[in-house]
Order: sequence, then structure tokens, then C-alpha cells
Amino acid sequence: MIEGIRKIVFLFLVGISVSYSSAQILKVDKGSLASDSSNYFTGVIDATFAINNRSSTVEEQNVYIGVNNNIDVVYIAEKSATVFISGLNYFKLGDGPLIYNGTAHLRQILKRSAKLTPEFFGQVQFDESRNMEFRWLLGGGYRWNILRKRNPLYAGVGIFREYEKWNGIEEAIEKELWKLNSYVSADVRLTETTNINAIVYFQSGRDGDIGAFRNRLSGQLEFKNALTDRFKVKMTTNFLLDDKPIIPLNKFIYEVYFGIEYSFNP
Repeated sequence: MIEGIRKIVFLFLVGISVSYSSAQILKVDKGSLASDSSNYFTGVIDATFAINNRSSTVEEQNVYIGVNNNIDVVYIAEKSATVFISGLNYFKLGDGPLIYNGTAHLRQILKRSAKLTPEFFGQVQFDESRNMEFRWLLGGGYRWNILRKRNPLYAGVGIFREYEKWNGIEEAIEKELWKLNSYVSADVRLTETTNINAIVYFQSGRDGDIGAFRNRLSGQLEFKNALTDRFKVKMTTNFLLDDKPIIPLNKFIYEVYFGIEYSFNP
């Protein structure tokens, strides 16, 4: 419990240090990155109820219900953009732990109005339900802005250095690898009030200890319907496929959220 509280405080302080702001999907309108205006903040805060199997193992499938919240903040400068994405999942099951997982992601996008833009990122993460004590990564790459404005479509490729610490059955296991990072994302407006937001990541790195590549495929799909200019109701689905977990774990996990989102704009 105390360790979980410490992690909440840590992520909160990280958010404060970046003018208060995943998994890694940016919920802010992607068209903001190509805006002609500059020197302003935009962002999204959401809160949802969740059903997921994150605590499942190979031998036993468990379904839990909880609450998830995320904060995305973007600062649009004249030629660049600074993005902060954070999320915390809360679970309370009897006398069990209060917090299971959280993420804080910081990304700097240069030449934001160009077709091909350099970007650099860092991330910290923990996931108690999967016995991952800590993960950090630093990397960079290029984003290809394929379509802008109304229905943004973009893709990216790069590399990052990742460190993980897992609680194994007998002892802690540490792993540090270079990995390829690639993704594609789209935000499609179906009607004036309804849109779909999706992103898929593929990450891969060779682990000399096992003489093979460790691959991760993850993604998120959101359906949103606007109630007002500021509020939207939404359904969010996350998935993760890890073909070679560091410790014995369920290789596939999913999350489904139903909730509400608040957007703040200049």
C-alpha cells in the first residue's frame, strides 16, 4: 500500500513539472499539431469505469473491475509541440492493493507543421498486477504526418532504450534492451458528433540471453460521442500482446472502459 502511494505521488510530481497534464495514445485532437496558432495549451481529462483481465495468468483467468483516469496536455509552440500523457488505474478488491498500474509519457515534437517531423520521448511505468516493478525508456524517431486537420493520419518509426525490473518467482529480474518502435494512428470523424480514435504500436528488440527477439504489439481504439463542446462519452479498448514475457504471464491482455471525457482548449 505504501509503495503504491509513493508511486502515485511520483507520477503526480512528474505531471506538475510539465505544467500539469500509455499506454501512449494522444487523445488531444491531432489537428492541433498542425494548427496555425501557437503558444497555447490544449488537453483532455477523462475518467472511466473498467473491466479487464490484466491480473490473469497462464493458469488462471481473472476479471477485475475498477476505475481509470488519464490526463493529456499539449503545449503548442511556434515550431514545436510538447506532449505529456499520463494514466493511472485504480483497483480496490477487499484488502487487496489499491493501485495496479500507471504511466507517464513525455514527447517533444520538432517542426510540427512539416510532413516529416523528428520526435523524442521518455516514459516511466509500473504495473503491480503483472509484477513489473518499474520500466523506463528513452528514444526518438520520425513521425510521418500523412493527413492533417479534419481526419489526421500519421505513422512513426524510431528506436528506444528500455530498462525493466520484474519481480520473479524467486528473485528480481532486470532487463535492458534496445528496441525498434513503430506505430500508425488515425482519428476519423464519422459525423459532427462522433469520431473514432485508434493507434497500434509494434515494438521489438533482440535479447541475447535467449537468442531471440522479444516482440510487443499493443493498441487502443476509442469511440467518442460529443455531448457538448467540452464533454464526450466514450468507449475505450486497449490490448497488449507480448510474445515472450520476461516472467511467466498471460501473453494477451485487454481492457475495456466506458466513461466521460473533458477537453480544455484555448
